[in-house]
Amino acid sequence: MISLRVLRETQAAASKKVAPELGRLLSTYQLIPSFKECAELHCFADDVEKAKLLPPPVPPTTKKHEIFDINKYKKVDERAVKAPSKLLKQPLSNLVEYLTEGLEDDLSKVRAIYRWVTCQPVDSMKIPNKEPSQSHTMFQLWRIKHRKGNYAQLISLLCRFAQLPCIIIHGKLKGSTYEVGEKLDEEQHYGEWNAVLVDGNWRFINAYWGTCAEGGTEEEMWEVVDKGDGELKGDQQSRQLFYSCDENYFLTDPDQMVSTHLPSQPSWQLLANPVTEDDFTENAFLKDRFFNMNLKLKKPKKCVVMCQSETELVFEIPKERSLNLDFQHLLFRMKSTQGNLPRYDRYVFLQRTNDETLQIRVRSPVADTFRFELVGKDVTVRDKTYDYDWIAIYKLVFGKDDDSIEPFPECPIIGWGPGRAMMEFGLAPMSHFGGEIKNKDDGKIEVKFGTTSDKDWNKVKIHGELVKGGGESEPLPDHVIHRVENGDVIFNVNTPKTGEYALKLYAKGERDKEAKNICNYMITSEQKGENYAFPRGFQGGLGPKEAFNSLGLRALSHQSGMIETDEEVLEISFEKTNENIELSLSLTGNTIRPEMAKRLIEETVEGNIVTYKVRLPQTGNYGIKVMGNRGRGNENVYDYVVQYKKSHKKKSKPSQNAASEMPKPPPEPQVQRDPRLTEYIQTMKRAIQEQNETDLELALDDLKNLGLPTVKDEIQYGETELDVMRCRRELNEATELKDMDALKSALQLTKTKNVENRLTEEVVRAKAMLDRLRNIAKLMHAVLGLDQKTIAEIRGYQHPPPAVHHVMMASLLLLGHWEEETEKIVKRYKDPDFHCTSDWKNVQIALGKLGKDSIKRKIQELKVNDIPLDVALGARDLIRDFTLDQVRMVSAGGATFYIWVRGLTEEIEKRNAEIVHTVRPRTSQRRKDKTSLG
Repeated sequence: MISLRVLRETQAAASKKVAPELGRLLSTYQLIPSFKECAELHCFADDVEKAKLLPPPVPPTTKKHEIFDINKYKKVDERAVKAPSKLLKQPLSNLVEYLTEGLEDDLSKVRAIYRWVTCQPVDSMKIPNKEPSQSHTMFQLWRIKHRKGNYAQLISLLCRFAQLPCIIIHGKLKGSTYEVGEKLDEEQHYGEWNAVLVDGNWRFINAYWGTCAEGGTEEEMWEVVDKGDGELKGDQQSRQLFYSCDENYFLTDPDQMVSTHLPSQPSWQLLANPVTEDDFTENAFLKDRFFNMNLKLKKPKKCVVMCQSETELVFEIPKERSLNLDFQHLLFRMKSTQGNLPRYDRYVFLQRTNDETLQIRVRSPVADTFRFELVGKDVTVRDKTYDYDWIAIYKLVFGKDDDSIEPFPECPIIGWGPGRAMMEFGLAPMSHFGGEIKNKDDGKIEVKFGTTSDKDWNKVKIHGELVKGGGESEPLPDHVIHRVENGDVIFNVNTPKTGEYALKLYAKGERDKEAKNICNYMITSEQKGENYAFPRGFQGGLGPKEAFNSLGLRALSHQSGMIETDEEVLEISFEKTNENIELSLSLTGNTIRPEMAKRLIEETVEGNIVTYKVRLPQTGNYGIKVMGNRGRGNENVYDYVVQYKKSHKKKSKPSQNAASEMPKPPPEPQVQRDPRLTEYIQTMKRAIQEQNETDLELALDDLKNLGLPTVKDEIQYGETELDVMRCRRELNEATELKDMDALKSALQLTKTKNVENRLTEEVVRAKAMLDRLRNIAKLMHAVLGLDQKTIAEIRGYQHPPPAVHHVMMASLLLLGHWEEETEKIVKRYKDPDFHCTSDWKNVQIALGKLGKDSIKRKIQELKVNDIPLDVALGARDLIRDFTLDQVRMVSAGGATFYIWVRGLTEEIEKRNAEIVHTVRPRTSQRRKDKTSLG
């Protein structure tokens, strides 16, 4: 409250040049005991009669952007910011005289006052503890610093000297002390701001918020679990104050202001339909960036969202700005002992479903409370101080534990769906415009883009990757192929089975040093069956190659590199304009062996036309490479991928007319043995003896096509042997690849086909490998499950126990941190009492990194096969002199890392059991490949 003495001192010091007649002092509360209530203005005033002459609080007739362009006020701002410091020791009237000199319009005067106030670093300013002269400007800043006054009162006094009607509004604020969803307290959330009369309209100003950035979350309540993949550092920003001007709180529009400011007098919301206090408490917590980006909220309208296992948030985006708006998310979890979510960020999926809609899905497998923050920025803004900022904040309450809920596929840096990166590269979506592709059919998807640039797209290196979602994210090779046809770039995708996948598309132009991620989709497949991968060796692109035209060839039958057919025999024809060119064709497939492939291809040449008949043994994906030779060796000229689905249509019987044309019906057939039967059975037996899967399939097809009931037992025997071959192959391949999903699938297939008793040795090996892989995953999840407090505890050691130091050194060694970074500790790692503080700082730096460089992220992305054996042995030796109990006694978190290192190094030793005795442990990058002991 402003005291009478202070008010009189300020009035007495007023300069007549500035204010021959001072403006009115207005407030929604009784600022000074002598103030009287003015019913017309819903406030208290020092002169009620003169206050009645002012317009009542009603909505302004125009929006802020219609009357204010910051570029037109640069000179006003510059003069205000450069106000001489000597004015601080002069009366307020002198300051106002300086600020408003030469300014004729109200808006310029208000702007000058606002800009001067917001550039005063009150918190860091050297203001004497002793009360300055009450007639000086410094006195008002002293009052603010010592919490005897506030910014709203200072703005009111400055406006009074400038003869600008200004009211102090008091009420409740959703500021730095507000936690989303909580009931606002009269004392804790109290605040004051202003409304200034500008050209007949009341306009809002909050100079305090315009000067200081808001605080962050209450650390004792919330735990940061995701910052997205942008450059946002929200946890650091929340503990800083910025004295740059925030334009959000100058002439703020009423609909934006009421999102965070609730006046005690509803009429001073300046809204046609004022919100109630209950509405203010319950409404979605929309921040300034929401209004800056011209977004609209579709759902949910309340800030607290009650749901079971998943919820959805939807915003409307201005279509004309869509490509220039970037969004990220942050997810916090109320600290709880219930359940375990090691990677929270992957439980959020954010996409543009089209140019006008932003959709966010958040799910949780545990019943708990989360805080979701949406942040964003306009990439066209060039201001260096401009970065991601809050758009909206929600409190999400999940009420159901559901173990079936899995995380979404990991979000790429550029996000989901077609966006700016794709458009800048010269592509535009033609088939899928949102970030999610839903497939309810067969898991076969075609994604098509149009080209918008004149570059030679056949020379652009393009490829796609399919990554499995769920708890264990892993790439799935050979499930994406592409081609360029008629100026369009087309990707074909085969999803292995029902589930969620990330489709990541990359392109590398002629001037690019490396491929860029240009677009990503999340694929949600509800397919019925399973799909095989595409043949290997076709990921460079289908269709004609560079040599095709130079060799003078023309494709007659199939111009597209992607062929779908249900015909068992595929005919492909080419025309040669050069007789000296020799063509050849090779066939590959999941079940085709090289020696068998030649038997499935028949070539005929008629003049300059070359035709290939290719027999497709069974339903599946096949690869065809056409090679040309002009005397300098084979050159790849055309690539095809064939998706063959065997037709089950029965062949039609001859018509009666056709029968009548036959010369004479044959005599009654005699029961005799078909001469082909013996050949087919012998072929089947030979295939079983040679364990030739493809030959056995062909022989069984031949037997079935005979249609003889007498060979039912032979066919059943052959099919059983084929099941054994397939299961043996899949078990061995999965064990060799050390692929957890493939092992599960192979073991399930073996059980379904009931051939486990025939493959005892293979099943035992596969189960043992599966157990080992599960153990590695368990160890990894134990580390990923460590909360930030535990990591911070390890990092916080100034003088760590030797056991912790050695364990963290071993962990970082496995992640690629060499001896050179911590040379002293590595040289003397066998001395358990040795410790070097300077080396520990390197460990602290590694543990403190965030985002993609964080230790948890690196551990999750680490592939066991990528760790060299000698490095694994070096890590093993680093912890050799310590037991688990020794580590656990000094650090529970360190013990988790110890178990992870030990488990990982033991697994790598098992995988290299035959050569491990010949390899020397390695911890230094300098000693390259000198690991053999002889």
